[in-house]
Amino acid sequence: MIDYIRNQIKKRRVEKRLTQSDVALDLGITPGAYSKIESGPTEISVKKLGEIAAILEVNITYFFKEQNNRVEDLNKPYGFATKSDIEELISIINILKQELASLKTSLQTSPKKKKKV
Repeated sequence: MIDYIRNQIKKRRVEKRLTQSDVALDLGITPGAYSKIESGPTEISVKKLGEIAAILEVNITYFFKEQNNRVEDLNKPYGFATKSDIEELISIINILKQELASLKTSLQTSPKKKKKV
């Protein structure tokens, strides 16, 4: 699934006619660091994936949607996914849940800044 997400990122970047350097600049990282996001081995955090989605002008769910992939029986292959793909997705979802809970906690505990008029 991680490879699928990486491929979706690259596909969308190419559709938008952006270079890796363009996206890296918008993310505030080096082109080499961004290259590792698209090709591995760098893990992609939820926050970074959200930033990439914004730059590429898609909803973050875009990176998880597979075409023609229907789950009917968990014990046999379906679409392009296998049981191990689904297990990996479940693992990713659990990580995403943890990161979202952490972000929520940090937002609730951070002091609110007042706007200067």
